[in-house]
Amino acid sequence: MEHTQFQSKLRREILSYSVVLIGFITILLGFSLFIFNRFIVNFQISEAETTVTELVNQTMTAYSEELIRHRDTLYADFLKADASESNIYSNLYTINANQEIKGELILFDTDLEIAFVSNNRWVEDPSFKYYMSLITTAERNQEAVIQRIYRDRNKEHNLLLVTSVGNGEGYAAYVINGKDIRSRLNQLPAQFAVYDKFDNVFASSTDQFMTGTLNKISTGLFHDKFTYQEDTYYSHSGELSSELSLLIFKKGTINPALIRFGVSIVALLVFIFTAFSFWFSKRVSTNNARSVELLSNEMNLLKENPHHLISLETHDEFELISNEINKMLTELSGAHDKNIRLLKENLQAEKKMLEAQFNPHFLYNTLEIIRASISFDPQLANQLILRLTKILRYSLEEKNTEATLETDLVYLEEYLTISKTRFEAFNYHLKIEEKVMNLPVPKLFLLPLIENSLKYGFQYKQDLTLTIAGTLDEEGQIMLTIMDNGGALDEKRADALDMALQEDTQVGSHHGLMNSKRRIQLMYPGAEFHIGVKGDKTLVTIRIGARKNV
Repeated sequence: MEHTQFQSKLRREILSYSVVLIGFITILLGFSLFIFNRFIVNFQISEAETTVTELVNQTMTAYSEELIRHRDTLYADFLKADASESNIYSNLYTINANQEIKGELILFDTDLEIAFVSNNRWVEDPSFKYYMSLITTAERNQEAVIQRIYRDRNKEHNLLLVTSVGNGEGYAAYVINGKDIRSRLNQLPAQFAVYDKFDNVFASSTDQFMTGTLNKISTGLFHDKFTYQEDTYYSHSGELSSELSLLIFKKGTINPALIRFGVSIVALLVFIFTAFSFWFSKRVSTNNARSVELLSNEMNLLKENPHHLISLETHDEFELISNEINKMLTELSGAHDKNIRLLKENLQAEKKMLEAQFNPHFLYNTLEIIRASISFDPQLANQLILRLTKILRYSLEEKNTEATLETDLVYLEEYLTISKTRFEAFNYHLKIEEKVMNLPVPKLFLLPLIENSLKYGFQYKQDLTLTIAGTLDEEGQIMLTIMDNGGALDEKRADALDMALQEDTQVGSHHGLMNSKRRIQLMYPGAEFHIGVKGDKTLVTIRIGARKNV
């Protein structure tokens, strides 16, 4: 039953993460599709803007330069009857032959009567002369070429390029028809409109945004992104000259081919990820559930027979864990037997090393954590086993009963790390001066003091903080302090316990304090060992002077 539940839970968890991943990828692809479409729209707008700008500017520049080039020569001579119409036509044909957009030339005398025209429709337009009088009255700068938009009687939009001729002989104008611009640019990837500062349109690829009887463009609608009749548009505007502006716009609809391609890719990836997720979740859950079931059965046998060794051949991390547990149990068994012999042979102050250094209650809790974590976090269980094995090997090593404080702290920190795994809110700090690190000490002699802090401190405070400090004063004495904020002792109880320590009297179950004191005083006979309180903090202080002669 547990095997089935674990397998189902593991598979559901893998599938749930897979669904999140598939959803994220789908959203990411959709967003990428949107960004790519926006990029295409911007590219098309930019491409259209470049094409329109080049054509319109090239046309205006060419005819403006033509006006300036001949206004004081050929055109002035014609108005003074020093040149013939054939000369004018010859020059007109030459300029038109070199331009994509053909212009119409009109020459006026001082009374704005038409002296020459290449297209008679201007002679027949009664409003044209009046419009010219408005232009020439308002603009008298002979150095400039006036740019104006004129809507003729056929409702066609025209660009007038006007300049004065000679020294007051009259005026010359080139007329560019907007429909020629439009027909020339009918293959653009975006829509365009060329208009003046009064919103009069010269050339436009569509009449969609033109309003009123004069067909003016509604420039107030246009922004970088805007909505019109429930459709989204993107646009860009710029200046062609001091009088003319260019507007490029395009509907933001995603290209159907791009949509089909994007949907196909997303559907294919979703299918592949879904199929892989089902296969992967089933494979992983089945394999791990089998390993967990075998390990659980072996652990049950271990509970019934402490001498049982786990036999697991799964060829994965669980087999590694079982081997480490077997090593640990073997070492524990050997250490136990050795400590029994030492108990009979040594003085009371030299009790079995493992009992003084290592709390079986901690070992039991750690094994319980390992057993529990095997089912949901094999990596954590493996780390705990390795840490516990490291401490055990160090404590059981018989080559040296002493070590430096620096070496001892390495294994004490392993112990504290395991404790932090047991108690998530637990914190510890090591504040040891470098000068103290080389101090020879009995191996793990601080461990019982740390165990006491954890055992009693957690009875009163869940977020227990333990501080281990070591300093060297000016007199060469070393001060070691173990302090916790558990508040387990009041001042009266601390004084009684300290007095018992000084008199070598066992008090209650505090044999760890007594053993630590005896071990340090066997190495340093003049060492002082005290326990006290400071506010809500419990302190064990060890002051070491000169070491004994051996």
